[in-house]
Amino acid sequence: MILRRLLNWLVADDTRHYTINNLVAIVIITLVCASSFDVLSPNMEAATHLVDMEVKDHAASTSSGNLVNQLFWVAMIGLAGYTILRDPQRAKRIVVAQWPLVIICLLAFASVTWALAPNIAFRRSVMLVFVIGSVFAGVSYLRRPEQLLLLLYRICTLALAFNLMALVLGNFDKDGFFYGIHGNKNVLGAIALLAILFGVASRKLFTTQINRFYNGVYLGLWLLLLLISVSKTSIALLFVVPALVFGVQVIATNTRLNVGMLMLLAFTLLTLVIYIVLSLYNWHIKEFFAQFMSDPGLTGRDYIWAFMLDRIDTRWLLGHGYGSFWGIGQQSPNVVYGRSYLTLLNQGHNGYLDLLAKLGVIGMAIYLLVLVQFARQSGQIQSTHPLLFFLFWILLVITLFHNITESSLMRGSHSMWIIQLLVLTSVARICADRRLQ
Repeated sequence: MILRRLLNWLVADDTRHYTINNLVAIVIITLVCASSFDVLSPNMEAATHLVDMEVKDHAASTSSGNLVNQLFWVAMIGLAGYTILRDPQRAKRIVVAQWPLVIICLLAFASVTWALAPNIAFRRSVMLVFVIGSVFAGVSYLRRPEQLLLLLYRICTLALAFNLMALVLGNFDKDGFFYGIHGNKNVLGAIALLAILFGVASRKLFTTQINRFYNGVYLGLWLLLLLISVSKTSIALLFVVPALVFGVQVIATNTRLNVGMLMLLAFTLLTLVIYIVLSLYNWHIKEFFAQFMSDPGLTGRDYIWAFMLDRIDTRWLLGHGYGSFWGIGQQSPNVVYGRSYLTLLNQGHNGYLDLLAKLGVIGMAIYLLVLVQFARQSGQIQSTHPLLFFLFWILLVITLFHNITESSLMRGSHSMWIIQLLVLTSVARICADRRLQ
């Protein structure tokens, strides 16, 4: 009875008439999102700083697996496999609709043969499949695709409660920034950004299923947490990305062009303008950034990126193997060739450089196919699901922007990677459903 009430609350519906697959899908999505948003394991202790660790200790800790996390994902893929065996055709249709993700998984497994650390690469490739497979199954068997948004809203409600507890407990780092249950202020900022978007969209889509007063309190408190996180990137994205997507959508509607093609064109033109400016003034990219910001090195990221470009050049076609660049112990390239704080990092603070380092140009090309497939399919749902179309594009662009200064692409159960997977598979699901009608 308690479980039934919980399921009813999660989807704001009477679940007695749901199929077993519908119910299991709710459980999968809820647990996966709760895990990636730190709700299952909230951090109520002081964050660990890299300077407190020795290179050997850090290398050992990042190369070893987390047994609890591994068991969790074994359970998730077990539930996913159960639903697929009960109705394989539905899962097959959605997998076919987003086939480039399958190619990504196959390439990750193939990369074990040339990886710097084959055992670790294999383990992380298995985890990649478990994460993608769980998300695919969860989205495939939800009763309605819109329920995904409501589930995310519920998870963020729980995350909000935990973060308010952390605020009372004083989870501030040594610089005085609040990091909540997430261990880092920028992670809190990213979660707050997503939570606000889910809250606004739920208010629009589920007008009768949610309490509007509570929703207003929810939005106000998450906005407060976003502000006190002092995550400038997330604060800027909250305003810039919706405006960007809306502007591109208006242009696309008037010109009858695909939104994805316009996004690609805008990015290409921006890159070209930057290149022309750099050539005219004979500037380094750091000098270009200096015209707009007080920290053109982006808190030392320019040093990290220069190192990564140098290492990528040695294995540019196929990379160093999936999950076989950072965090593989003493043979990690950053430990062997890096200096200073590079030896203590476990990501390149740029998802695209990390993808090149792991799977090379081939991997990047396949990932671009994933985005092209999304762009093509999203045009098919614009008229039937306009709110979801707008929200999915906002979420995708946010995850793409996030990977300019952080790394989440194909990275475990990182919240931004999970959100991107949910967006990609949801659009594929809606398109697959439309073909059956």
